[in-house]
Amino acid sequence: MSKNFTQYFSRYAESELDTLITHQSCLPENFIVENVLVVPAYQETSAFIERFLASILAQSPVLMVVVINEPIKDSIDKQVHIKDSAQQKLHQFALSCGEVCWQYENLTLVKVASCTAWLLVVDRFTQGIEKDQGVGLARKIGSDLSTYLISINKVKQPWICSSDADAHLPDHYFSALHARDKSTVVCCFNFHHRSDDKIVHQANQLYETALRYYVAGLQHANSPYAFFTIGSILAFKAESYVQARGFPKRSAGEDFYLLNKLAKLGDVEFIEEVTVKLDARVSLRVPFGTGPAVQKIIELQANKQDYCYYHPEIFQQLKVTLAAFSQLWQKKEALDAWLEQLPKPACFALKSIKFEKFVTNQINSDQIQFNKQLIVWFDAFKTLKFIHSLRENYYPDIPLQQAISNANFTIHP
Repeated sequence: MSKNFTQYFSRYAESELDTLITHQSCLPENFIVENVLVVPAYQETSAFIERFLASILAQSPVLMVVVINEPIKDSIDKQVHIKDSAQQKLHQFALSCGEVCWQYENLTLVKVASCTAWLLVVDRFTQGIEKDQGVGLARKIGSDLSTYLISINKVKQPWICSSDADAHLPDHYFSALHARDKSTVVCCFNFHHRSDDKIVHQANQLYETALRYYVAGLQHANSPYAFFTIGSILAFKAESYVQARGFPKRSAGEDFYLLNKLAKLGDVEFIEEVTVKLDARVSLRVPFGTGPAVQKIIELQANKQDYCYYHPEIFQQLKVTLAAFSQLWQKKEALDAWLEQLPKPACFALKSIKFEKFVTNQINSDQIQFNKQLIVWFDAFKTLKFIHSLRENYYPDIPLQQAISNANFTIHP
């Protein structure tokens, strides 16, 4: 086991891993799988488990780690557990899928009767999750357990696949990962939202278009952080995951922050030819993200208002700024002059994110080190802050369709 794994397990992993490590000698000898999939589940039915077990993916040795979670409620709810809750029903269903082979504390390993799949079921609803840690902690628990199983060769492939209960995975989902370059540390699958409800479907399509417009804008600007940050379409290498210290424990945005760290460790690859179909749903279980955005779009459309998004000129300002970075090291001691040659909006946005302080701190670096630190510093988060500064001070949002029409870049379907 590498030093990276050992350090992470001892310092940063969740308590469920202690249970697994303590009782790993009792794991069944035949519990060895090729691939692992992590799915957090809150207020979900058993449909996603049934769908997965009926798919071709479950016809080869695979482990689905299901983290059934619920936020901690008020003190009354803590004392009285509702036995017929969605979480309880899902837990009972998962355990009924086959033989319970291993069970300690809140972890249960099930050998599925109908196929060669296994379920590792995590109960984080009896002892709930802090509301502000939400889905981030649920994903982290599942990924921590998966990482350890990879490190002891119970899972053969190095990839941890991250998905959600609303995802329909294609037949070549796992196999698509096996041929990736060694430099790739995280993959993003293609995706498509769908719904039988026309209003929800149209709202989701608009939001999906906005996501693709944003990434296309970053690609146009030649940003090294031009990738989708959607938790249900990710796969990442276990060793890179521990180097990044795992998912942040947040109620939303956990996928964004993990990818931001992983992108500094290696390549992020978009697997365009493999599409994960996502059920378009309205949801307020998280403070921001797809569900709340779709709800907002539906309300706007009901009031005959446009859904507005980033002005395309923002990405042009970003493009000019990133291009100018190539000359920054040579002119770092004359920073004011370098800034003045930028367009005024870009100059203002850089100053608003404390760009001058970064350059001052790197004043003694050689060119290679300086440029490397610049890419690390001006990461996905700083890029977003740069974009928001431009939006708030120079280029307010405009109707999405207008933004797309005016953009000098193409959005890929």
